[in-house]
Amino acid sequence: MDRVAGKVAIVTGAAGGLGFAGVRAMAAEGARVVMMDLSPAVRDRAEELAGSGLDVTSYVGDVSVESDVAGVVALAEEAYGRLDVLWNNAGLVSSGWIEQDTDVVGVSRDFLLRTLEVNTVSVFLGSKHAVPLMAESGGGSIINTSSIQAAGGDLALVAYGTSKAAVEYLTRSVATSFGHLGIRSNAVVPGLIPPPAVEREGGAAHQLEAAAPLRMVLDSQMLDTVGEQADVANTVVFLASDESKFITGQLIHVDGGLTGHLPTLSDRRKRPAA
Repeated sequence: MDRVAGKVAIVTGAAGGLGFAGVRAMAAEGARVVMMDLSPAVRDRAEELAGSGLDVTSYVGDVSVESDVAGVVALAEEAYGRLDVLWNNAGLVSSGWIEQDTDVVGVSRDFLLRTLEVNTVSVFLGSKHAVPLMAESGGGSIINTSSIQAAGGDLALVAYGTSKAAVEYLTRSVATSFGHLGIRSNAVVPGLIPPPAVEREGGAAHQLEAAAPLRMVLDSQMLDTVGEQADVANTVVFLASDESKFITGQLIHVDGGLTGHLPTLSDRRKRPAA
């Protein structure tokens, strides 16, 4: 407990599953958290956590709009007087949006630009407005949510993958530019993280892991299991805490080893032992 006690954090995309899990984990470890989301549901989520004794407040805004991003940073300063942690987590990940994200022929210019606005420009704006207040506070930790989709080319998700590759560059750029101010910048790179509704409960895990698309991913992982939102949340708490005070400019993969091996792993596993 109290791994981030006294720290003030902003989390974007805080009403969604992954963001909410991270907020809850940080607040449980003593952080005071400003929860930002485009959905007004973030107010209810904040009330839920506050009702259990955690110190959180909410802000409804669009991470691609600079005045909204400046506003949430101003709220953190007004409410708590400082800023120690920013988790740029908001992104376009709904199934309806992702299903439209095919290749460079099938994706429109407007679709690409909107994806970049929410997934990448938000990280630029968040860092831009957080850095001065973090510097006044004596330093801080910026954490960005990337994706394994940025690790290589694919048959689809061209807009999403491009946006996350840019996030990884921004992560290193901010780390390089502001390390002398005590500001760290790292990215968490999630792999296969299904929603809590299909996490391990009796036969649900077996059905989930047997599903053809997921089985294909699992065949290429070092660990033969799906991840959980808590796996990412725990990594975010680590990066927010002083336990990671000498880590910056890094991509922390939380992917069960999906991206840490040669691409022939799946085929080699299927071969009979010699």
